[in-house]
Amino acid sequence: RQQQDRKRRRAERVEDADGRHGLLAFRLESLFSWAEYVPVDRTADEDDADARRIADDLEVLSLARDQRRTTAARLRFDLDLPAAAADDTPLGPGLRLPEWDYRRGTYRPDYCLLQPMLPARAEPAELPPHLRTPARRLRRQFQALLPRKHWRRGEPDGAEPDLDAWLHHLSERRRGQASAEPRLYREQRFAQRDLACLLLADLSMSTDSWLDNHHRVIDLIRDSLHLFAEALTGGGDHYALAGFSSRKRGHVRFHPLKDFAEPLSATVRGRIQAIRPGYYTRMGAAIRHASQWLARQPAQQRLLILLSDGKPNDLDHYEGRYGIEDTRMAVLEARRQGLRPFCVTIDKEGNDYLPYLFGQGGYLLIRRPAELPRRLPLLYARLSALARGAG
Repeated sequence: RQQQDRKRRRAERVEDADGRHGLLAFRLESLFSWAEYVPVDRTADEDDADARRIADDLEVLSLARDQRRTTAARLRFDLDLPAAAADDTPLGPGLRLPEWDYRRGTYRPDYCLLQPMLPARAEPAELPPHLRTPARRLRRQFQALLPRKHWRRGEPDGAEPDLDAWLHHLSERRRGQASAEPRLYREQRFAQRDLACLLLADLSMSTDSWLDNHHRVIDLIRDSLHLFAEALTGGGDHYALAGFSSRKRGHVRFHPLKDFAEPLSATVRGRIQAIRPGYYTRMGAAIRHASQWLARQPAQQRLLILLSDGKPNDLDHYEGRYGIEDTRMAVLEARRQGLRPFCVTIDKEGNDYLPYLFGQGGYLLIRRPAELPRRLPLLYARLSALARGAG
């Protein structure tokens, strides 16, 4: 029976019904719709032949834990909710964020609750064996981008004389125009890469889909985060990693996987290894929080890279244009803070909506998803080079 039913159903947790066993309620509205949850206790009917059909008709299944008894059911559904005991660990009470309502032409203040969370059971881990060879190659490539020494000329003091400055000083003296404080030395210094990057990964339930017989989208995202971290560590760049998903506006999950000040370690690799598919994709709130985090970094150039496999969506009217407009406004807010947002997607329909969200040059569609882990660090190298040139 489980093999025959492959559908994954949306679900939400609700409070248990406040009533006594055996109370029977009949509402005429049920003749027309199954969609409204009514907190009324009813006896369990194991022979309800319509249960599966009703579940298929519902957009969202509402689940409550009965504290008084346990009922075994013959129906088994694949839901989008993890077991509460296996859920991730919240960090603090959460943060209130606004959301843009294009229909009203204004923000809804404190409309979303963003909850920072750490992956549950994230044990320190080493780099997976299949990534070690490409990681070494990327580290070598990015080490070649390390700041090189260059000569700063015309210094008042330094390691050795600056012959050009001495000749200029002597000629000025003969004309009677020599400076009272000649700058006659040169010194070697490192060129600085004044750059910070935050990689924000979409961890919605769509990442649970299979690309082939062996790999899911979440596996590619996990490998991409690993190789991205290895490459940027080799290049000595300032970066952070995070992921997100959502379940309505009151539960936007944000996973800080690596802080800017935190070195790459077995702890960080363990967090990356522990990520798994979440819920939905409320991009606006996640981008706003990531932008605030990145904007606090004192770098001259700041890149915000969004890694996604689909368009914005959530259960509460965030589908369609509403989610698109809120995400676009969050991207515009990031640009106003001096950030450079860029989206990398494997969604084949990305060309339909990403130009509106990020602009023509603000996104990249990777048509062969298997190439994502290898191409992401190289894309960053190109974006960082452009950012330094713009700076």
